[in-house]
Amino acid sequence: MPARNLLAVCLAALSLSCSRWDLGLEIPFVATWNGVPLTCDGSEPALTDLRFYISNPRIVTTDGVARDVGFVVEKPWQNDVVALIDLEDGTGACRDGTTEIATKLVGVARNGDYRTLRFTVGVPFRLNHANPLTASPPLDDPAMHWHWRSGYKFLRAGVRTASDGFWIHVGSAGCEGTVGNVTGCRFANRIDVELDGFVPGESRVAVDLGKLMTGVDLDDGTATDCSSGPAEQDCIAPFRALGTDFGSGRQAGEQRVFSLL
Repeated sequence: MPARNLLAVCLAALSLSCSRWDLGLEIPFVATWNGVPLTCDGSEPALTDLRFYISNPRIVTTDGVARDVGFVVEKPWQNDVVALIDLEDGTGACRDGTTEIATKLVGVARNGDYRTLRFTVGVPFRLNHANPLTASPPLDDPAMHWHWRSGYKFLRAGVRTASDGFWIHVGSAGCEGTVGNVTGCRFANRIDVELDGFVPGESRVAVDLGKLMTGVDLDDGTATDCSSGPAEQDCIAPFRALGTDFGSGRQAGEQRVFSLL
């Protein structure tokens, strides 16, 4: 890990000793459809979007000790609290996206014998409702913010076929207040992920949209969507795949969308 990156992490975590950060980590993410690589210009279904925020990454030792992963500050994709993963490249079916991509989380941790990776898909509450116009990257991306809901889209994902398609935007809903002054949200909709078998420097994280969209009819010729609104029945199955109860916005089981390769 370059000295400048270690310094950035130490400055971002003032209460921690720099001697703690002695293991450089790069955790790649890949888009798949039922285990097969999924791309913007591939065969049906084609990827149309896949972007998401990661916070609170931790790795767990073989004896069960959970240790923090410190973010390396790498603008515009990471600050010291969240990382934005962007697996669409603006080509083909992803024409509404961007050409820039960010395929990995870059961080540092303490050396150890690790077996499990944990992280949250979402933005912490204290940052989720701040003003995006004054936020530092990656929280300054207008495509990842719901202005009408005063918070961020934690996850944007979508696919299309020749005659059908589906997209989903996951974020907190039922929020009270305005930007910079939100007191709470009825539906948090953050996604907690725990993946056993993690090997630093070897493991990749697959994001399987086939599993996310199990239960979504992509053969009825009607494009559908989910934007986390409480009346949207098309959200129920994808939220279940994310391990989230759509009726409460709370974790209610194990997610099956993220896995290790």
